[in-house]
Amino acid sequence: MDCCADRVEVAGPENTITVGRDPNGVPHVHARGETDAWFGLGWAAARDRLWQMEYDRRRGHGRWAEVVGAGALEADRLARRMRLADAGRADVAAMDAGTAATFGAYADGVNAFAATGDLPPEYAAAGIAWEPWTPADSAIGFKVRHLVMGIWQYKVARAALLGRCGPEAFTVLDPRPLPGMRVTVPPEGRLAEEDGRTLELTERARAEVEAAAPYLGFLSEVEAGSNAWVIGPGRSATGKPLMANDSHRALDVPNVYWQAHLTCDAFTVTGGTFPGIPGFPHFGTNGRVGWAITNASGDAQDLYVESFRTSGDWTEVRTATGWEPVEPRDEVIRVRDAEPYTERCWVSPNGPIVHGDPLAGSGLALRWTATDRPCLQYAVLGRMVRAGGVTELLDAQDGWVDPMNNLVVADVDGHIGYLLRGELPQRESLTGTYLPVPGWLPEHRWTGRVPFAEMPRVEDPEEQIIVTSNNTITADEKPFINHSVNDMHRVERIHELAAGGGHTRDDLEAWQGDTVSVGARAWARLLARRGPYEGAAERARQVIADGDGDLGPDGAAGLVYACFRRVAGRRLLIEAVGEEAAAWLLTSPLPGCAVLARRWFSVMTWPPRPGAALPADAVADGLLAEILAAAWADAEHAAGGDPAKARWGDHLRTAARHTLSPVVGDVFDPPSVYVGGDAETVQNAAYGWDERGPFEITNLSVYRQVLDLAELGGSRWIVPGGVSGRPGDPHYADQLGDWAAHRLRPMYPWSDADG
Repeated sequence: MDCCADRVEVAGPENTITVGRDPNGVPHVHARGETDAWFGLGWAAARDRLWQMEYDRRRGHGRWAEVVGAGALEADRLARRMRLADAGRADVAAMDAGTAATFGAYADGVNAFAATGDLPPEYAAAGIAWEPWTPADSAIGFKVRHLVMGIWQYKVARAALLGRCGPEAFTVLDPRPLPGMRVTVPPEGRLAEEDGRTLELTERARAEVEAAAPYLGFLSEVEAGSNAWVIGPGRSATGKPLMANDSHRALDVPNVYWQAHLTCDAFTVTGGTFPGIPGFPHFGTNGRVGWAITNASGDAQDLYVESFRTSGDWTEVRTATGWEPVEPRDEVIRVRDAEPYTERCWVSPNGPIVHGDPLAGSGLALRWTATDRPCLQYAVLGRMVRAGGVTELLDAQDGWVDPMNNLVVADVDGHIGYLLRGELPQRESLTGTYLPVPGWLPEHRWTGRVPFAEMPRVEDPEEQIIVTSNNTITADEKPFINHSVNDMHRVERIHELAAGGGHTRDDLEAWQGDTVSVGARAWARLLARRGPYEGAAERARQVIADGDGDLGPDGAAGLVYACFRRVAGRRLLIEAVGEEAAAWLLTSPLPGCAVLARRWFSVMTWPPRPGAALPADAVADGLLAEILAAAWADAEHAAGGDPAKARWGDHLRTAARHTLSPVVGDVFDPPSVYVGGDAETVQNAAYGWDERGPFEITNLSVYRQVLDLAELGGSRWIVPGGVSGRPGDPHYADQLGDWAAHRLRPMYPWSDADG
């Protein structure tokens, strides 16, 4: 059966390309040769997502203020200082001939579609013209998408916490993993201890990152996460692996991932990719092997405090061997409805100066593996679509730089595997993994990269399951990965669901919609042992206890627990670190602040073992009753009546905003839908900490996929929107309803698509 009734023929560089659409609007690109295939994928991406590609490249080039005005100026200034465009151009210049040809063909396809004149409506609304796409634009857009996933912002947050609130608060909120927290790759162990601090320039960096947050995407990633797991043949009903994933990010308009199928004489591949990239780096299958990723938060970004001196027309930076001259580069940023702004950009031996002013004597330099030298990683994309099995796919990642991912894989022969992919710096000292460090001290330098052979990796583990949910990867300090990742509730819940064997594709799909929070369940069982209290406190206690951690959309427990979580988070954080630190952490848009607070609150219910003593057990009855009463009052306010009769699914809603909303308002915004869960459930739906604020979802599952390696034709997927990025297109938001109901759609098999 042919699933693609809607077909067009496109003139490729060598032969005619066929681009069909399946019933979900997903493009199926069919070409004879590889050059035509990548050309066709670029053409299809431009047809569906040209404005999204424009948005990404302008953010990377530091040109978004041209479109939306002065509000984006701070983000453009930061992008220019980071020299993201320089780094993207350097990547393309260093590509091998085959990879360069792939990127060139893709860009040609994008431009071929744009030449038809069928531009999306945003160009007219923004009052800008199309500019030809280049291979460098692909690399630049990819970098800006993953800049927000780095951890330099958390170092700024920790330094600001230390400077504003003191060492006691800093120590209390240290997010290192605790004994017993699950790791993706054994053995057990501890991470390295801190060995130093520096606080200079923190306040300026904090203010600048907060100002840039809404436009570079930092604010939208405050509780980013993901789930990906693979069940081995020994635990599946078919004797073949099963794989599931759902990536958690902010809900962009259009959605960050684009579903596509591409086939030619050399390969076939189906998956979710980034518009603008000729490949499928994160999610997909080539018919022999499937892959999926989560964010590993590997520490590949260090901040250096630099000391400068200026005399007359020259400026020098202090180094380990003396003073070296540095020269600025002035860049003009055009701003819609305002005068142009000139940004002076500097680079030290450690990297671009991203905060501070060298002419005033100091600055913060960012060293990042993705920008400190040309990345040769894009050759990996071509190897992935050709890989014949787990070992070959994992080996193919040699050379990948950024982002750092937890990569899980499975193949039709029954093998499963895991790799931490990306480049980790080798450091003489781990001080820079905590805070900014002096750039002139040699002990803070990078001495190289961790060899690919030493990266955490496992194939066909005895347990027949691999789970990664932003939990600690390995407690072994070699290689050092980070000291700040310890999400633990989602990974615990997935292991609970996957206990035993005989699992099916339907099971994995059901788990993706699971709304049981291990943390909420611990609070519920604690409250079941407390009380009874009086009045509102008792009513709140009963609803949460009766819910037993299930934050499903149809019950009241989700709303009452959400209000309890907000109130308890603030009150208990005040008890732990003081009012100033708590207020700043819970209200600052600086990425990392909300994460530090949430992870600290999560530890209140660790470990999730029957009969285990929890930090939450120490909360006094009087304080707990006050928290419950306040939470009930907040729930009454939200529900407009009795919270016990409320549905959580009537309150937790998506609130996606189109990138042009600062200019055109809500005319391009998709509809809202309501779901259950929270940031710690497998069915992820994070919301802000503001008491009595709306429960608008800040992060959610932006791409769900379930691969059945016994029958790839039965694999399924969904996105919270649609494959098209064009407002008014029938496929602009047609998957949103099924996504909210946890229903997946067919990932039409190649046998159907090729008919």
